[in-house]
Amino acid sequence: MIKKWYHQNWIFECPDAVMTCSILKCNEEAFIIFGGHDKTLYFMDNELVIQDDVLFDGWVRCSYPIDLDGDKCDEILVGTGDGRFVVLKIFDTSENTKKLEGIMNYRLSGMINCCTAGDWSGDNNIELMFGGEDKTLRVFKNVFSDKPFLTFYYDSWVTACCFGYLKIPKFEKPVASLLVGTKNGLLQLIYMKNENPEILWQQNVYAEINDIKIGDITNDGLNEIIVASDDSYIKIYDCKGKRIKFIFIEELIKAQKIKGSKFLNRPKSLLIEDIDGDKANEIVVGCADGTLRIFQNVKLNSKDIKLKWKTTPKLFSSIKKICACMNKEQKVKNIIYGGYERTIRNISDFEWEKKPLLKIPIKFRIPQVSIKEQSNESKEILKIKKVPTNLRGFIKEMLDKQGFYMTLDLLISDLMDKGYTRKEINEELEFLKNKGAMRYDKVDIDVWCLVNEVIDELIKTEPIKSKIPHKIEEGTTEKSEEPEASTSDKTEEIDRIIINILKEQKTIPTKEELVSSVVSKGYNIDAINQRINALKNKNKIKFSRSDPRGWSIVD
Repeated sequence: MIKKWYHQNWIFECPDAVMTCSILKCNEEAFIIFGGHDKTLYFMDNELVIQDDVLFDGWVRCSYPIDLDGDKCDEILVGTGDGRFVVLKIFDTSENTKKLEGIMNYRLSGMINCCTAGDWSGDNNIELMFGGEDKTLRVFKNVFSDKPFLTFYYDSWVTACCFGYLKIPKFEKPVASLLVGTKNGLLQLIYMKNENPEILWQQNVYAEINDIKIGDITNDGLNEIIVASDDSYIKIYDCKGKRIKFIFIEELIKAQKIKGSKFLNRPKSLLIEDIDGDKANEIVVGCADGTLRIFQNVKLNSKDIKLKWKTTPKLFSSIKKICACMNKEQKVKNIIYGGYERTIRNISDFEWEKKPLLKIPIKFRIPQVSIKEQSNESKEILKIKKVPTNLRGFIKEMLDKQGFYMTLDLLISDLMDKGYTRKEINEELEFLKNKGAMRYDKVDIDVWCLVNEVIDELIKTEPIKSKIPHKIEEGTTEKSEEPEASTSDKTEEIDRIIINILKEQKTIPTKEELVSSVVSKGYNIDAINQRINALKNKNKIKFSRSDPRGWSIVD
């Protein structure tokens, strides 16, 4: 009789391959963040409803949640395939829903493979780190930084990075440690000494490093370093970089019949977490063959780490990321993972809280970042300017701010300052012109400008058709405040005129024509634009691209 070791709670079908998933905590709530090949980051609640999605120019390759400002809501660090490092923050909307907005956007050459964050300097400030294809790891002082204050250079891609605390004998306090792994197999530990970075040690693991985690898996009260390497081993080192144990990932019998199957047992992702409630961490490994393997240690101060159970994949598709969160209703720890199978899966260990507890000694405590110190910064982050997450968003932002550009060369020049290439910009501008989102106006001077209702809709449009029940609003426009100079009577009067015009004409093709119809009644253009936006946000009028195309009354 075969014992079933895990419960399959649910499977969520995704639009494309999943490269990353994370648990984002906000007060008492927990959300699932995931993204991948469709260049979109999805923000999903525990009812599996997509609350928001954010479009990027490249694949979403990595993510890392952390509370940067002490408001008890995580921000999310994201690295993309086109070299963008973006930080997103949760904002509440007027409809009492939550939305992700960019608050930092930095570009470098090559894809980003890893990102992490932590109080590396010990000054109650969260540094942001990311590394990638350009053979560097860059460190930003905080989310307000416009450039990194430290850059580390390597002889191959930076493929993994991790921040955590290690109790190193020669140091009195736990050491805030930044671990870096490369494609050539270099494992390096860097710490801050008197506000200057120093390499404490480096080790060659002789294979590409796919993931790094820090955690206690020998049950001695001290953290170890766990590495997933491309030679099919989980490699465990102590705080000095010395080998503790190597675990070989056995190949599946079914996989052995497949040509090139020697590559399928590679460990691609790691999670160090207590998934059965015995107070001891397990090593959760996602592999290239699509299996999830769980290794456990049931003894104190021991290296006796053995396979507990593994899943059986239907497809040989790599697991790219694993995370975990507590299910408060079921009172069980859930493992959530995704990969090239194009699903997010949720499973839990069958033995949750059925094993005897291990009384692991507490030998050091991880320093906590002072929330009091961060409270002022929280207010500043709320005031920080929201930034676009993709090229289309930058084009909209710049044309909205400038109003118009006399030539496309001037616009292209400004966009190149944002880190985009001329080819990327030309392709996007051609797309917007073909879609009717940009036009060349002949006024007092000839200029390029936006057709706002079209560009807003394009920014909201999903990159591909998916099975996810996204909420799509047609012809969305930027929400504006009420005009300061308008009295309530004048506001109601403009609203009434707009509604009456649309009732009479049924559909008006463009916003400009609708505004022109109201201007003829003697009202200010800015006030009319603001009332059109306000009525749309109140769902009283709408813009539709389907026939009949244009502005109309909401049925």
